[in-house]
Amino acid sequence: MQKRKNKGRFGDEASQRQLRVSELIKRNIAKILIDSNFYDQDRKNYSASVTEVRCSADLKIATVYVHPMDKIHSQDLTAFLGKNKNAIRHALGKEVSLKYLPDLRFKEDTLFEQIEKTNKIFRALEKD
Repeated sequence: MQKRKNKGRFGDEASQRQLRVSELIKRNIAKILIDSNFYDQDRKNYSASVTEVRCSADLKIATVYVHPMDKIHSQDLTAFLGKNKNAIRHALGKEVSLKYLPDLRFKEDTLFEQIEKTNKIFRALEKD
């Protein structure tokens, strides 16, 4: 299982400011997704859990990792959030006061699937 690394400016670990801004964005986007109901044209409600946010070194891009809470495909969720990222970014701008509000990029979080695969391998090894 490959662990995601927070990269800083020179390939090192993320700076303290990057981590603080990432956590601030994570909390506020989760709050925005809970407080405002986002529906598509079919009136399907999308609920998601924000598992991680990573900011670039210049804090201009924030990659938001989401995991669906309902029985929907994560590709549908990321596509829907990608279409509504301007509304989410606008709501985020009202909540946080940053010099530059980062551009949001939504990606599906595959960490849970990787953990499940690893657990299956361990169970198979225990049986042998």
